[in-house]
Amino acid sequence: MIEIPGYQIHQVILEEPSIIVCYATSEALSRAVLVKIAKEGPRMILENAKLMNEYEMTSNLRMDGVLQPHALLRQGNSLILVSEWLEGLTLRHFAQSAEMSIPLFLQLAIRITGVLEQLHHRNILHMNVRPDTIVVVPSSLRICFTGMGHSIYDIPGQPQARNMPLFESGPAYMAPERTGPLNRPVEGSSDLYSLGITFYEVLAKRLPFTAADPLAWGHAHIALSPVPLSTYVPSVPGMIEAIISRLLEKTVERRYLSASGLKADLEHCLQLWEQHGQIEPFELGRLDMRKSSLLDLQPSEDYRLLKVEESAIDAKVDQAGYARMLELAAIVRASEAFAGEKNGFHLAEQLMKIMLEAAGAQKGFYISAQADALFVVQPQAASPLNLMPLSEFAEACSSFIRETAARQVPIIIEDAALHGAFVDDPYVIRYKPKSVLGLPIFAQGALSGVIYLENNLVAGVFTPDRLSVLHVLATQMQIIYQSLMMAGSDKIKLLGREADHGLTAREIEVLQEMAAGLSNKEIAVQLKLSSETVKVHVRNIYDKLDVNNRVRAVALAAQLNLLDL
Repeated sequence: MIEIPGYQIHQVILEEPSIIVCYATSEALSRAVLVKIAKEGPRMILENAKLMNEYEMTSNLRMDGVLQPHALLRQGNSLILVSEWLEGLTLRHFAQSAEMSIPLFLQLAIRITGVLEQLHHRNILHMNVRPDTIVVVPSSLRICFTGMGHSIYDIPGQPQARNMPLFESGPAYMAPERTGPLNRPVEGSSDLYSLGITFYEVLAKRLPFTAADPLAWGHAHIALSPVPLSTYVPSVPGMIEAIISRLLEKTVERRYLSASGLKADLEHCLQLWEQHGQIEPFELGRLDMRKSSLLDLQPSEDYRLLKVEESAIDAKVDQAGYARMLELAAIVRASEAFAGEKNGFHLAEQLMKIMLEAAGAQKGFYISAQADALFVVQPQAASPLNLMPLSEFAEACSSFIRETAARQVPIIIEDAALHGAFVDDPYVIRYKPKSVLGLPIFAQGALSGVIYLENNLVAGVFTPDRLSVLHVLATQMQIIYQSLMMAGSDKIKLLGREADHGLTAREIEVLQEMAAGLSNKEIAVQLKLSSETVKVHVRNIYDKLDVNNRVRAVALAAQLNLLDL
């Protein structure tokens, strides 16, 4: 039984592990009110902070579209926020209860965007836009925002805390720049991204991405393309889909710059629909503008191609908040995988997935360094462990990987197709990758491998302050792969030209004699060949194994099970 002096509790509307929301009557005001109560427990300090922030942000804000607070009370260790009561439904429940026609959606979208426009005009970022924080009054379609415990001020010229440790909001709706990797400030377009997710969900009845935890959600926002809205709603007009797609752009510069520009396009859509029953194509963003333009901010020359000193890997990450939480989640998941997974092949796959999510990469590979040769490791669910010579691998920038292995320091490229030393590389020309990272891994002081990560959707995903957690994950992966390679020759299979060894039967015979320590002349005598013929076979062996001397050829051949030892 909930008891608050001066208030009569009628109904619990929502109860979660950390908060209770009730419909009540204020005896002093003689009116219905909404009451939010922070529950006792491990998150009470967090919920108290959110309630206090919501009260401070909204108590002096006189806006028709924001739920107005009446009082902030303390009862024991918990804070209680008392706000006006609105006879409405959350947008989520409204969308579930009503048929969402195109005119109705556009009317709602225009009103919602209008409220957001007013907040941004007052230099307030909502930071928690989702279907559960937008209230709709069905009779009038009045819109009111709640859930402003996450809100912050966005004042030009004043420093901004990008990763506030207390205010994590909903992972499924967070803009890419809020998840940590991107070196971009949070601004009005961050709310617009969340609004795009909200609009998508209202129409499709599902989210544009699927994920199981905050780490996976962060990866989805950075590295996954949303499922086209028309896949789920074939009848959606193309211009509405285009507007939502623009809201869901990964980079701030490609989204709508302002709520006013978005509202203008939505109003034009509604006008066309009311006049013609359809929405003809038109240019988006014609009235779009922002207060402070990020478009003028270009990356520094140093940032376009970063050769990060090895000491940066060991540096402490001076980072708090949501991004730090995701890094810790990645370490915890990797530790759990080590503790619970007995199959080394499955474990290697899990670690690569965790690394991709932690880094915000679309794809990544572990390249093993063996006898001065590089092989891309392609893990399977079971043995054998497949190795592909880097020279034959077409799914990554091989020259970039070789450069990382040669320099033996991490290398980051912000936008490989536009800047840096690899703009003329055939792979870069063809696939136009944006963010690229090469991370060398060492064992006993020697290069043992290289981690290659790539994101083709967003530039600037990989930054030096992310290397610490990536290095931990990469080292764990290196341990697993080394263990698999040492487990026995039946665990390794060479792919590419060397799938059948790429060597003729005679070349294998020559290689076998080289392993026995015979000189070229001795091999010629042993195999009854001319010395010139042996030299040709030796050159072919070097070319096919991508080595430059017999010691490396024999060492690599032995490791790849090409010899009878």
